[in-house]
Amino acid sequence: MIVQNTMEFVSLNWPGIIMASSSHGDCSALIVSSLETPFTLIRPATSRRSRVIVTSPHSGRQYPSRFIEQSALQLDDLRQVEDAGVDRLLAFQPLPCPIMLAEFPRSFVDLNRDAGEIDHAMFDGPVNSLDQLQSRYLRWGLGVIPSKAANQQNIYSALLPAEEANDRLDHYYTPFHGELGRLLNNASRGGDALLIDCHSMPSRLPGLNADIVIGSDYGKSADADIVREAKVFFEREGLKVALNSPFAGGHITRHYGKPGAGVSAIQVEICRSLYLDENRVRLKSGWQDIASTLCRFIMRMDARMEGSANP
Repeated sequence: MIVQNTMEFVSLNWPGIIMASSSHGDCSALIVSSLETPFTLIRPATSRRSRVIVTSPHSGRQYPSRFIEQSALQLDDLRQVEDAGVDRLLAFQPLPCPIMLAEFPRSFVDLNRDAGEIDHAMFDGPVNSLDQLQSRYLRWGLGVIPSKAANQQNIYSALLPAEEANDRLDHYYTPFHGELGRLLNNASRGGDALLIDCHSMPSRLPGLNADIVIGSDYGKSADADIVREAKVFFEREGLKVALNSPFAGGHITRHYGKPGAGVSAIQVEICRSLYLDENRVRLKSGWQDIASTLCRFIMRMDARMEGSANP
């Protein structure tokens, strides 16, 4: 599926590729009256079916105006939890596999949470047919509809309408995961598949001592050889790599990563200081270096998965 809806078509100079988006030209945020397209799907020009799917669920920066009106925070505060610019890294050069980019921000709906991780106390009435799934993220205010932003700031100063919960899940969360499931089902037909879930992490995170963190849910979401090859690749690029600490992967990694069933999933966290002016939320000089590295990593894993399907 190539998203078409009401978005403006722009070319990324990838032969044969059309991308439906208006927000991925830079790292600036947009306030939009409505967001008809919850995600952008970039398909490769080749007809070859790749066994790799790439996602960026937290780099969206189209902020629905109703969300801004509901929020007690300024836009700059809400943006502190964005994985700003990860979509730019992934769009740096043509890739041989499908790429899914969320258009909306994680402070609005967090795609890396289970749909049941919802705080019913945020709403002014019953939330229809949603059983609450207790988790540490929910206790921290970081559920599928977050109540907290960076530094534990409250996003809202009043209760949200109960229908807001179902609206956000139905129009943003469910379409993204529905399409991702279809892509993985197609990629895994007749062989193993790999999901690479891309994120970024603040450089000032306490205890962080790595450029790249590869999460595999402590070895449960991905084949050990895939994790090992990913680690070696980035280390050969001169980057410091950690495994599962401080990030082992979220809902996307855990939910889709089933190596016993032929689908591995890894989460790749990139230190923002490698490409981003974190205070101004702008790409900094030299950002192309890590973009090139990330794209070459994805191409390497695509070749690996293709080789495993055709020994």
